[in-house]
Parts: sequence; C-alpha cells; structure tokens
Amino acid sequence: MKQGNGDVTAHGGRTDGTDATDGSNDSDDSDGYDGTNGTNVYDGYDGYEVRPGVPTADTYRQLRRATGLGAKSAEGAAIGLPNTWYGVTVHASPRPADGGAADGADPVGMGRIIGDGGCFFQIVDICVLPQHQGHGLGKRIMAALTAELERRAPAGAYVSLIADGDARHLYAKFGFIETAPASVGMAFMPRPAD
Repeated sequence: MKQGNGDVTAHGGRTDGTDATDGSNDSDDSDGYDGTNGTNVYDGYDGYEVRPGVPTADTYRQLRRATGLGAKSAEGAAIGLPNTWYGVTVHASPRPADGGAADGADPVGMGRIIGDGGCFFQIVDICVLPQHQGHGLGKRIMAALTAELERRAPAGAYVSLIADGDARHLYAKFGFIETAPASVGMAFMPRPAD
C-alpha cells in the first residue's frame, strides 16, 4: 500500500482481541509473495485457491468459531456479508485431471474489506483453519485484498485493520503501520452475539 501523496493509505491498529490473524508462519515466503508491494506472484498449484467472494453466513460463522475469532450472530452475518466491498475465500481442492478449475470444496480461510466504498475501508475476518495454517495462506489473502484496494479504492482512502498478536508482522509486509500512541483502536459491542 502506498502512503502519502494522495494514494491509498494503510494503517493497522493495535491488538484488541478481535479480528485479524491467521496464525501462519509470517517468515515463510514460500507462498510466492514477494514482500515488496502486495503482489501475489505465486504461479504453482499447491492445492489451495484464493477466490473472490464471501462464504455463506453459516460457513462464515463456522470459520470464525474454528479460528478463534469472536462469535457473530446469524442475523448479523446475513446482513453484513452482502455489504462486503470485496472479499476472498480460500479453498483446499485437488486440481482436476483435466487441468480445469478445482472443485467447490468448502472454504478453509477468508478475508473481507468493508467500508463506505470511498473514504474509509477496514480489513476484517482474516482467518485460516488451524489445520491449513503454515502454508502462507494469510499472505495470499492479504495480497488479494490489498491488490483490489490498489485497483479500485479512490486516492486518499484510509484503510485500517486490527492486528491480533504477531499478525502485525504480516500486515507490515503490506504497508500497514502501527498508529499508537497517536491513535489506538477502540471497540464497542451493543450486545453479545449468540
């Protein structure tokens, strides 16, 4: 993400125990991410595909629970997911013998961008199921999301996220910087999810 001079600006927040970690080994660049500009240069098939879109509400809630992200209500997921500005899902699928697209296996990871579509965006729901972590999938999710922001977000857009624990190292590779002490992430939950 470029910073300054009117381009999209990326800022990550401080840990608050909410959204944004995949638990992958951030130092493992074997996924093809070149670490310089958010470009996914991966050109081999490793059994995983990153696809544009969002999961169903049920799958979304299952992924959040299985990866330790906070619970979201069925009502909230049904309302929120269609309002995603851009999202991706990661699927673990063997490549078909004919070399075509992999089958429609259930997602093993996801990531979304939400916001007003012009001035403010937030990256949320970055997660990968524990049994699929360590393959650079978090990097591939972030590469897809930041590439879409670079492509479509207006100049001067502010992009934020909340980084849980060591995930901040992954996000830093995509241009996100810590904003504390000048500003810190804060959260409010009007009522707990089921």
